[in-house]
Amino acid sequence: MSPSKPGRNDPCPCGSGKKYKACHAAEDRAKAAPPPAAPAHPLKQDLEGAMALLGDADVSRLSAALEHLGVLIAGAGPQPGLRYDEKAFSEHVGQALAKLAAQEGLDAMEARNTLRVGVVRELGTRSFQEKLGAGLLAQAARSGRTPEERRALCVGALLATAAKKTGRVRPEDNPVLDVVFDVQFREWSQKHAEVVRKYEALVAGMEPEALTPEAAEALRKAEAGELDELVKHVQADPALVERISREAKERAQRVEAKLRDPATPSVFSPEEELWLTCVLWEPLRAMKSPPGDAQGRREVIAGLLRAVKGAVDPDFLEGMLERLRAGAKDATTDEPTREWLTDAAIAFEAEPARLVLAALLTARQEARGRSAEELVALADLKALPAWTPEQLEPYRQLLEKEGRAGGAERIRRAQEWLREHPVKLDAEEAP
Repeated sequence: MSPSKPGRNDPCPCGSGKKYKACHAAEDRAKAAPPPAAPAHPLKQDLEGAMALLGDADVSRLSAALEHLGVLIAGAGPQPGLRYDEKAFSEHVGQALAKLAAQEGLDAMEARNTLRVGVVRELGTRSFQEKLGAGLLAQAARSGRTPEERRALCVGALLATAAKKTGRVRPEDNPVLDVVFDVQFREWSQKHAEVVRKYEALVAGMEPEALTPEAAEALRKAEAGELDELVKHVQADPALVERISREAKERAQRVEAKLRDPATPSVFSPEEELWLTCVLWEPLRAMKSPPGDAQGRREVIAGLLRAVKGAVDPDFLEGMLERLRAGAKDATTDEPTREWLTDAAIAFEAEPARLVLAALLTARQEARGRSAEELVALADLKALPAWTPEQLEPYRQLLEKEGRAGGAERIRRAQEWLREHPVKLDAEEAP
């Protein structure tokens, strides 16, 4: 073949005797054509939005996205790539806390920062960050994600890969590693505290002489804040583990049965109920008319569970548990009610998402206002065909006026949610 391109009607350089246009012209054009463009990344727009957010001078938007990311990571559960190695994390935290406890004059914020820096330096390796970035992108690509969820997850993925691209980001300076630490430390604390509470509830019905010396010593240390020995003691006794698990299951069954009783008052405060209505409205509507195929039904159920886990954030759960525990100690309440509230507090703390969902789906009574003015405000809200942030504002102001700062903050968050997720209430379905 000649290196110069022949004319269309010239003899083909291959020597076939044919004209070039009828021989090798089409083949040469195909070879000279540029390669087909690679398909666009399915998260291209979300990644571009995340990049813009990272470069935004208004850091409050990035802070909000990272806060949302923490909720999403917590809701996804301890999946590979979304948590530090569980064993290494537990060992490091246990040893670090023991050292910090021996230091005098160390305030809580300084201690927590020391713990955080130590964890991310040791466990936030380049390899972990790469796995974290891949895991967050996989979460973002899951069906049913809202644009806000995808953007928050993409922000995390970009931050997780920043060190690989620039080589200059130290682990302790990477905010996405802090988010993972916050989620995992909260889970670690709840897990250890849950073991202590279950064990305390179990031994509360035992005579002191029924406890072995080892059990009594482990419990004494746990009450002083040293949890490791109690956890090891419980885990080393299969019969004790089985008994704790059985009693937890029986307690949850008692609580769910009581929730179905028409005489049982709502476990939610009015502002909590309004918040859950806003956040779970669409997932609950999807449950009422699920797709016909099994895969579609599974996705609807999974979407509802994710939404519940996201709605039951730490502030929500702690406020609910404080109210249940206070009721359990109220001397003006009858003994059966106090026992039920004690059971409910333990059960909701152990399985918050499942019990909240059970309360939503089976409870017969709605949350009631705590004053005549609040009752009227709630009735007005429930009579509306749709909710907007502006329509919730009078109720938020009322809670502030009555000194319920936590409730007012919960309504403010509901208003933020409604700005991006308008809720239209069917009259027969209004909460």
